[in-house]
Amino acid sequence: MHSRSIQPFEVRCPLHGSVPFSEKERRIIDHPYVQRLRYITQLGFASLVYPGATHTRFSHSLGVMHLAGLIFDEISANTPELSESAFSQEELEYFRSIVRLAGLLHDVGHPPFSHSFEKLLPERDTLPLPLGWYRTPPPPGRATHEDISVAVTGSLAGGGSPLLNEEEARDICALIDQNISPGPRLAPPDNPERNIYPLLRQIISGEIDADRMDYLRRDAHFAGVAYGLFDLPRLMQSLSCRLQKGGWGMVLDQNALFTYENFLMARFHMAMQVYLHKTVIPFEHYLLQAVRQGEIPSPISGSLEEYLETREEQVLALLHKARQKPWSGRIFHRRPVTRLLKIEQLQALESPGSKTPDPGLAARVLQALEKAGIEPIHISTSRRFSNLDAVSGEGNDGAALPIQVCSRLLARDLLTPLHKASGLLERYNQLFTIESVYCTKEDAPRAVEVLSQEFAGILPR
Repeated sequence: MHSRSIQPFEVRCPLHGSVPFSEKERRIIDHPYVQRLRYITQLGFASLVYPGATHTRFSHSLGVMHLAGLIFDEISANTPELSESAFSQEELEYFRSIVRLAGLLHDVGHPPFSHSFEKLLPERDTLPLPLGWYRTPPPPGRATHEDISVAVTGSLAGGGSPLLNEEEARDICALIDQNISPGPRLAPPDNPERNIYPLLRQIISGEIDADRMDYLRRDAHFAGVAYGLFDLPRLMQSLSCRLQKGGWGMVLDQNALFTYENFLMARFHMAMQVYLHKTVIPFEHYLLQAVRQGEIPSPISGSLEEYLETREEQVLALLHKARQKPWSGRIFHRRPVTRLLKIEQLQALESPGSKTPDPGLAARVLQALEKAGIEPIHISTSRRFSNLDAVSGEGNDGAALPIQVCSRLLARDLLTPLHKASGLLERYNQLFTIESVYCTKEDAPRAVEVLSQEFAGILPR
């Protein structure tokens, strides 16, 4: 059905081998908005700790496009009724094209240094968003990279030589942003038997999606760590879909539940060892302070034309020019800091009888350091590993469906929502927060002495 021979182009990927793509996909890949991702690293400052982690959002986006197509193929092969009764061949080809393009474009709005710069994006109302496509008006506030991805994708349907028609652009955007309504081909009104939107959305942004499948293995590969490894072929081969109350939704074979939980644990371990590394977090803080305190100008506005110029090399040049200033100099000269205090909060992982962290400890540590004339750096960062509302079908997009786990009982299929079948998913459905207090390397010996005296009664002997 989807032979590689019909795809006239391909590139080589260190993870996936040959990644084939069509002429239409090639034109979009070659567009300057997508090519800009060659100059946006996937992991930002993580390369200071893991020197090999200099891979880009461009290679990740190609990988997600490829995996999205493979996942769709596996689900189609494992669900014969999709092609036998539910949808025509032409419709299935359209769905496959849309889900691949959504994989390609899902990160096209990422700023320099990826998530490090997210807090510096412009206000949402400055972007040329396709407001008529939204279920409800986008709320005021700072834009996310998904907002910019939507604006960029919408722009590909405009101009004198559009690369997408309006239906394609809208359907792609609906897979990127749950607040955008898909067109009637993905979600016919009042006809759930032909509503495939929930399934395609799960492939792009769900609990078992192409994005996570690619970035975990890719980040682990280039960082040189094993934390992000999981059985990708087994996980994909275990996926199918079923017609549920609101449309077609993803189904995982019961025999692959442990494979999924290994995938879930890979996300947690990669976050703790790579994404939230104690050295990486301060450098992200330095960058925010360098912009907020006016050491360097923010290179990002709501103009898509100007956004084309937002590459990391531009930001690095600004930091080089401001290298004599406090925050820029810390980045340019790669000056790490010493972590004096780390408070982790993930209530779901607490054992019975365990104590929650002292909520006032960080404030007392900061006060003690400042009283001693030591300038501390206080950073709090959070990450959610799973979103149970989306997983359980209780999201706010009006089309969310739970991923089901399929087991056999007395020769019949028994479907159980994933969040009820996996105890690990229940445990990790929390907002995980790390609160840290740092000081400079030069101040560290004195800071340790001050805190040892101040908190002698609560420190372990």
